[in-house]
Parts: sequence; structure tokens; C-alpha cells
Amino acid sequence: MTFALEIRHAAPAAPAVDCWVAFEDVPSAARVLKSRPRKPAVTLQDLQWLRERLMFAYLAPGDYRDDRPEQKLLGAFDTSCTRDAFPRWRAAELAECPAEGGTARRLPLDYVASLARDTTRVTVSETRKKKASSDPLPPSAFDDARLVRIVAAQAPAYRHWLRYAYADSRDWADEAGAVVELWARVAPAFGKLQGKTLQKLKGLAHLAVQHGKRYANNGQELYQAARLAELLGVKTSNYDQHWRPRWQALVSGLQALDEEALRAVLAEYDNQ
Repeated sequence: MTFALEIRHAAPAAPAVDCWVAFEDVPSAARVLKSRPRKPAVTLQDLQWLRERLMFAYLAPGDYRDDRPEQKLLGAFDTSCTRDAFPRWRAAELAECPAEGGTARRLPLDYVASLARDTTRVTVSETRKKKASSDPLPPSAFDDARLVRIVAAQAPAYRHWLRYAYADSRDWADEAGAVVELWARVAPAFGKLQGKTLQKLKGLAHLAVQHGKRYANNGQELYQAARLAELLGVKTSNYDQHWRPRWQALVSGLQALDEEALRAVLAEYDNQ
């Protein structure tokens, strides 16, 4: 007798669905969304990175220096260390040979020179001077040069401040240009002033530019309230009442100028 066994598995149950959504069939060409890629917004960390990068680009020492004679004369042919031109004075020094009894004997110069030539390292250099540095430039050198070019192409107001603050420019045009731009931004908020007060405020704007440079570089304040009152020739109570708000307005205006200049440079740096 023969038996046939058949095993049947139940079909899997359909998963529970809360709702059903009908999608309209759209041609594949219309499904592609052509959106312009958006760059992330500039953050405070980006501005701080750019500050440090600018200082490095302007102030960091390079690997190549023109005051090094070995780099200037690189490629000059020298035969003093070759086997065919062993110096006689060196052979005379090596010829002295101490012997027993305290007496000194001298070996033949040709013999000493032959021994030295067999053990002297041969050094050969190029016969033509190189046009550029012999040291390979690091990749950051090209970014530094690009940043310097971008700063040089900025508007005069931005260029003067960036050079004075981060390139440690000693050019009076950069320092004075930053002061003029700051005064043009903040002066309308002061209203009409007397001549003496106006002159003091212009001097205070110059101090604010110097103060902003120190604070942008190392986060330290250059002028305290007592020192400002002394420079203005006023009492502390007078400074707190009349001059402190003006000083804060100048500092805030310089911070706005600094941020605008950095954002302009960063925009050009990202687009190139």
C-alpha cells in the first residue's frame, strides 16, 4: 500500500494597514526636481576660521628665505669635495702621525690624499641655479596666495580694515582708511556736536580701530574705561554718562564692518 503526504503552508497574512494612499502616475521626466544647490549659511565658526587663516596667510613665515646663502647659491658647481681635487691643506693636517716615544712623523701627502679620496663622499649639485625655491611648497601656500588676492580685490573699506587688522599692515593708508570708514558709519548716529566734542569723538574712533584690532587678534581689550577717560581728559562720572555709549557705538560699528568684510572675502573664496 502506498501513501502520499502533501504539506501545505498557509499564505502569510497581509500586514495591518491604517490607511491607503493612491499615488498618481507621473512621467519620470517630471519627477526630477531641478533645484539649485544651496550652500550652508555662514556661521561664527566660519568667520573665526577665516580670521586665523588670514593671519596665517599674511604673517606665517615661508620655507624659502632669500637671506640663506645656501639657497641663493644652490646649483653652483663646487669641486672642493670631489675625489679629483682633494685640498692639499687637508692632506697636510692628516699627514701627522704620532709615533712611539712622543715623536711625530708625517706620512707622504700623496699617500694621505689617496686614502682620503677613497673614503670621501662625492657630492654633486646642479650647474644651473634654480628659478624658484628648492623646497617644495606646501599645499596651503596656494590657498594663502589666493586669499591675499581676494583681499586685494575687495572694496577699499574692507581692504583697509582686513590688512590693518589681520596682516599687521604698517601702511598709514590702511589704518586711516579703517578709521574713515568707521566714522562714516557711526557719525550720523551722534547728531550735531560742538567742535571740541567732535574732535574728541574722531580721536575716539581711532582708538576704537586700534582696540578692535587687538580684540580680533587675541580677544584682549586694549583700552579700559579708566584709560579712555584719561585720554579724553574727562572725569570717570562724565565718561560713564556721556562717552561710554559713544564708545560702545564705535565698537559695535567696527564689529559690523569686520563681519561684513569677512563675509565678502568668504563668499569670493567659496565661489572660486
